Amino acid sequence: MRFTWSRLLATATSAFALCIVAEFICLPIQADQALDRHEETLKIGTVDDFLPCSDYINQTHEGMAIDIWRRIGERLKLNYEISSIPSFDEAVRLAAIGKFDVIASCHEVTPERLELIQYAVPYTSGGIVIVSKQNQRPVLDLIVKIFRNKIVVRCSLLLLLVTAVTAYTSKYFRSSKATRKSKARRFTRAWTFLILNDGIDTVIGPKILDNIAVLISSLSHMLLMSAIIGTTVTIVFEENIAKATKELGNKELESMLREGIAVVGESSTATWLNNRIAIAGISTEPNLEPITVKTKAEMLDLLRGRSANNPHHFVANITTYSTKLKEAGLEKEFAISYQSPRKTPQSFIFGSKLDDGLKQLINIEIAKMNRNGLTEQLEKDWLN
Repeated sequence: MRFTWSRLLATATSAFALCIVAEFICLPIQADQALDRHEETLKIGTVDDFLPCSDYINQTHEGMAIDIWRRIGERLKLNYEISSIPSFDEAVRLAAIGKFDVIASCHEVTPERLELIQYAVPYTSGGIVIVSKQNQRPVLDLIVKIFRNKIVVRCSLLLLLVTAVTAYTSKYFRSSKATRKSKARRFTRAWTFLILNDGIDTVIGPKILDNIAVLISSLSHMLLMSAIIGTTVTIVFEENIAKATKELGNKELESMLREGIAVVGESSTATWLNNRIAIAGISTEPNLEPITVKTKAEMLDLLRGRSANNPHHFVANITTYSTKLKEAGLEKEFAISYQSPRKTPQSFIFGSKLDDGLKQLINIEIAKMNRNGLTEQLEKDWLN
């Protein structure tokens, strides 16, 4: 019996060791087979005109996504050729039917696209921003905005009313037997003291009721002025802070459409804007439709005012909007008014005919670059 159990244990140990050895041997073999099957030239697509992600400059493709792909190609010793694709949605369609093996661009991972294609491991992230023209009369418009605020208006009126009643019933005003003009002057003086909450000793009379009235007026003054000042400070500080896109109201979106909103067609930003318009139930009138362009050059012409349309806003990805403004020389004239609070992952797209083994190898290389900080460094280099 001892001999049988010893022999069984030895057999099991040998089998386990063989499995481990086979695992280590087969993995490299599978990787080599995946690479051998792709000794032919891979077709790599990229969407140009979208720096810092990708663009075609001086007869060569450049950008963060292109740099990442070239490092992958070098490490895996891949043969490839890069071709330009006019739009993000077109790139998705071509990858879905296998016209390209990999799309090397900053494609946002969206539910609609996931129904058609398979993404690689994300290497960066983006988000929706609405960029608007800066106000040319900031001080005047800020004052108008403050006095249109309901809290400021109501508290101001209530403050004027409380102090006016207190001034009218005060001993300082009622004890005067002078002319009407003199009494009006004394009322105005008492009212001013109460509004400024200064010189109240002039208004206080000898009776307890007079003192109580002034005390109520002073407490009301403190509370109402706190509300007015707090609301005003909030308005001033929020003026230059981008709001979350979920705070964009239907009326404000309609107002923006009337002023003109530009967006690059066949992109995730265009899809977001059209969905947002549909949710808001805004009618499809000619003056309420977004201005759709096909290329970055058309967008730059719009922003520079070289086109018949002159939009006050444009929708873009947070990764690329600053590059557009730099190229147009309009960094000081535009600023973010709305921004999505969460960033959406961005990654390459795999073509439908690409080998699964090669997909895995590409994902491993991207994961390595993510872990050692190379993708983040490349993004910083291109943004700066």
